[in-house]
Amino acid sequence: MTIPQHFRVSSHLKDIIGQDLVTNEFVAVFELVKNSFDARASRVDIIFDNTHNEIWIVDDGKGMNEVGIKDRWLFVAYSAKADGSETERVSGDYRDRIRPSGQFAGSKGIGRFSCDTLGGLLTMSTRTSRQETTQVLTVEWRKFELDNKQLFQRIGVDLGQAHGFPDDAPIIMPPDSGTVLRIGDLRSDWNFEKISRLRQYLGKLIDPFGTTDDTPVHLTVVDKRLNEEAVRSLSGPIGNDIRNLLAEKTTRVLVNIDSSRIETHLFDRERLIYIIKEKNTYRGLDNATVTMEIFYLNRAAKHNFKLQMGVRSVEFGSIFLFLNGFRIFPIGEENDDTLGLNRRKQQGSSRYLGTRDVLGRVDVTASMGMFREASSRDAGLIDDARVRDLYEAIRRKAVMRLERFVVGVMWPDKADQWREDASGFEQASTRSRAAQLVAQLAENTSVEIEYYDPDIVDLFDEEAGALDTALESLVSIAESQGDLSLLSRVEAARARQAALEQSEREAVETARQAMAATARANERIALLERQATYLATTQDMTVEQMGLLLHQVLIYAGHIGAALDRGLRNIREISEAAQEIEGCEDDEDLVAAAAAVRHHAKLAMNDLDYIHLENDRLMAVARFASNARFNLETDLLNGDILKFLDEYVNQVRVDRDGVESVSFDANGLSQWAKFPPVDLVVIVDNLMDNARKHGARQMKLKARRNRRGRVEIEVSDDGRGMDEDRIDPTKLFDKGYTSSEGGTGLGLFHVRQVLHKMGGEIALAPNRDRGRVDFIITLPGEGK
Repeated sequence: MTIPQHFRVSSHLKDIIGQDLVTNEFVAVFELVKNSFDARASRVDIIFDNTHNEIWIVDDGKGMNEVGIKDRWLFVAYSAKADGSETERVSGDYRDRIRPSGQFAGSKGIGRFSCDTLGGLLTMSTRTSRQETTQVLTVEWRKFELDNKQLFQRIGVDLGQAHGFPDDAPIIMPPDSGTVLRIGDLRSDWNFEKISRLRQYLGKLIDPFGTTDDTPVHLTVVDKRLNEEAVRSLSGPIGNDIRNLLAEKTTRVLVNIDSSRIETHLFDRERLIYIIKEKNTYRGLDNATVTMEIFYLNRAAKHNFKLQMGVRSVEFGSIFLFLNGFRIFPIGEENDDTLGLNRRKQQGSSRYLGTRDVLGRVDVTASMGMFREASSRDAGLIDDARVRDLYEAIRRKAVMRLERFVVGVMWPDKADQWREDASGFEQASTRSRAAQLVAQLAENTSVEIEYYDPDIVDLFDEEAGALDTALESLVSIAESQGDLSLLSRVEAARARQAALEQSEREAVETARQAMAATARANERIALLERQATYLATTQDMTVEQMGLLLHQVLIYAGHIGAALDRGLRNIREISEAAQEIEGCEDDEDLVAAAAAVRHHAKLAMNDLDYIHLENDRLMAVARFASNARFNLETDLLNGDILKFLDEYVNQVRVDRDGVESVSFDANGLSQWAKFPPVDLVVIVDNLMDNARKHGARQMKLKARRNRRGRVEIEVSDDGRGMDEDRIDPTKLFDKGYTSSEGGTGLGLFHVRQVLHKMGGEIALAPNRDRGRVDFIITLPGEGK
């Protein structure tokens, strides 16, 4: 004998299908908006009344009567949309334009519990057009949280009547039918930043590209904490208006799929490239229609998008999926890869498009239950054969078709990344690549070409028209389309190609002979120029050179004088601050005076550092300028750095103050670049002075080429080196750090500073013996 039993439901069910299921508050708001749309609302208002800690959601839909509340709203997991009883229609409204007849946003029967995610108290006022009274339902969600052992159905809610909608609402109530949700005891603070993010979120959910004519969702904020400008920026209709921007500035593909056919339109910045049709082989899409519009954003388009939208395109999203007019979340979010585009791009970033490269929308219209949304509301579609066919169609018929054009036709033209129009097609090479793409489509027997841009076959008067690959592509197109005129033009182009190739061969040979003769002459001229570019030891200084030398000396003396004036001013400031320290009794005044001393001392040290460098330059001019054959008024020379160093070290600098013996070996190399000769002399002089201070008698500089192909100079001497137990080698080039008694710590600092400015660098030799001070100087410019 058996005794019939039944399930008992704990009050904890409220949390499971409420806060635990709809964890995202933005999703919760959207769930309630979807319910309003399903009620045939032409307008939905969302009001954040932060003054009273309430959220209002108001719609002018068909509303509910007492029976509807009891038999539907209070019937957990029941959905009139799922069983087909929700059939009342209002023709010509907004919902008719964004989803087909008989389709609804939700069908789980649990969306009402989104109210619990937002707040602990709900007051719902609802009225149909046939009623004079308004039904008022009050639910205290927190009652369900007191004891999990209580039965869900034993916890009561209050249902009563009123003469109208609430009269203390922050906006005007619907004049006839509608539903007003008043959610209090909010579970979180809806501040400016959070409401702003909600606006963006709803804009992407409801109408991310501004494709509908009106915007039925409006947001209002009442918050005394915010100024009028902030409130105004948050309030107003929800939506975006970026489709025109995307269509005009991007490459895009438009794909329409029905049960039998797939039609594809490819545009490059509003220029129609081709239209093709093919049979729909995706059986999972039978009895459904799919529209895809995917945009590729080059760098210029991404820049324009950020200027207009205030966010980067990658932060806005990628490819959004809409089912019967409503967004399927989180497909298209910044970090979502439902379509597997990023996994594919990892196999070849230069061959494939990822979510960062594309932006778009896929609209699916299907009967109830054909595609099922996950109950959690933020987990996309439930995976099955139909969903897999849908994703595969998006990848192959939209993304990959767009990809073949972008990667194969546009990416080889690097400048196209910054173009806002289709002017790249003015180049014959671009049109040739486009012709090859269309030819590949023409060779596919399953594809029917409805249209192709006639300009892509206009190659015959261009140099690229002589390319065999381009001509073969045109033949494929002509044969597939039965275009006899195009075939005859190809044959004429081939004949002209043969004549052009012969003329080209003759011209190339003539040019080669002329270039060889010119090269021999240039080499002789260059040899003479290199022999007299920089220095001449026997040249006496002329009156003109004396004047130039004096002019250069005055320039550096002026720099030194200005730095001295600044330094003296800073020293006076230090003195005044020191006097203030002596009379300070207050701790804050003492701290401020000490800070002033440190600040002006730092400025004074910088001035002295600058004076030291300018003095080095002045001395460099005095050492070699009397022998120079270049214009001292010229800051930069364009020539062989190694030749200059050879002449300066081995002819001018030899037997001067410094180490007893110094030599430079170019090692048969040359390094041509623009360089300041005075600064190059400062580098050599400071290195020699540093070696002398460490007891060096000999110093050698030798050029070599490193593994990267750049020219380096190895600097070594026979000095005593450094005591690495006392000296930190990593600080040798730091300002003020010295390894010798009485040193300023500026010599090597200036060497590195001057080299960096020239585009070179200096470092201790990596393979030096411990204690030795050997340097490697990497020169600027490219070796020739």
